[in-house]
Amino acid sequence: METNQLLQGEVLANLLQEKGTPCLTLTVSLEKLNPARESNHRILQDCAKKAAAQWQLLYPGENGNFFLKPLHDFLEKIDLTSPPMGIGIYISPTQAHCVQFPFGPQMRICWYDRFLIRDLVYQQQLQQRFLLLTITEKRARLYSCENDQCTPIQDGAISTPYYDNYEYNVPARSTSYAGHSHVKSYEREKEEVIAAHRKKYLKGVRERLSQYRTLQTPLVIVGQKELQAELDLADNTQEPVVYVHRDPSHDSPSTLAKLAIAPVYAVQEKKVEKMIGDWKELVGKGFTRSGLQACWRAAQEGNCRILLLEQSYSKAGYLLSDPYYLFLSPPIGKHTTLPDAVDDLIKVVLEKGGTVLFTPDEILFTQQKVALITRY
Repeated sequence: METNQLLQGEVLANLLQEKGTPCLTLTVSLEKLNPARESNHRILQDCAKKAAAQWQLLYPGENGNFFLKPLHDFLEKIDLTSPPMGIGIYISPTQAHCVQFPFGPQMRICWYDRFLIRDLVYQQQLQQRFLLLTITEKRARLYSCENDQCTPIQDGAISTPYYDNYEYNVPARSTSYAGHSHVKSYEREKEEVIAAHRKKYLKGVRERLSQYRTLQTPLVIVGQKELQAELDLADNTQEPVVYVHRDPSHDSPSTLAKLAIAPVYAVQEKKVEKMIGDWKELVGKGFTRSGLQACWRAAQEGNCRILLLEQSYSKAGYLLSDPYYLFLSPPIGKHTTLPDAVDDLIKVVLEKGGTVLFTPDEILFTQQKVALITRY
């Protein structure tokens, strides 16, 4: 099955459900510029050979056709003339996905009883879902966007075209019979009357927006500056709003969504910076953990609200009978090896309803590359 037909959130949810069966995770960066780009074919073929060799080593004599065919199908369909910055291939006996990344992931070829998902989680942070509202003088439209994929939200109060359903009459001059009640007639500018009626329509749009906004979903408003002012959407620091001053009449929703990706990512960067600041303020109050072992125990206890970790941080881990204690070097006796304990930590946090945020490398140096804000 090709992943391009699915939203990234659906792919991640499917991968999280896979446990206990042989799972191949293959991630690799690709070269986009010549002459280095010519090496991409060799790099991909080498990865395929290494994956097959690891299978033979780990499961000698067992049939590996369930992954060989989809693996080669995915590799053949990659456009090497205009390659992505990186790809991730995830194959198990029940599902197969190929994901294109807008960043260069570390090369990983890993057979495990579940998938490594960190790159997908990081991609969701880069390409977060957001709401896109376009405003023209005649109507507003609302879309749910993930990257440049837009799905219209059919809401009558928002998407119904606005019409001037009133009759504009010039005030009539009063007669001499009016006596002392005679007053000078006053005529408002027609544009003022139209704007007043349009504000009433935009008020209904503003009220309906509250049904779709969440603390985690940025709202991008595309329209002329005057119309955005008429919408009069009061900024709420808990609900991020991004304004793009542009007439959306002549652009497709996909084009507008691409324009919004950069400012939405800037909102995410500010969110990460704020979380790091919150962590520092909570130090000494019992609501923080730092280091992989301390964060592992808190996550296993369900006591993780926010997990912060450096994007490239990876570390093998080892478990004995107590799943709450993580060893960072092989213990004496029979133990379970985790190829990437950081990836397993991410899974635990997500499964228990926590939030995972990646930071640039070296940002969490004093926190031993991973930090956590507890629930209690």
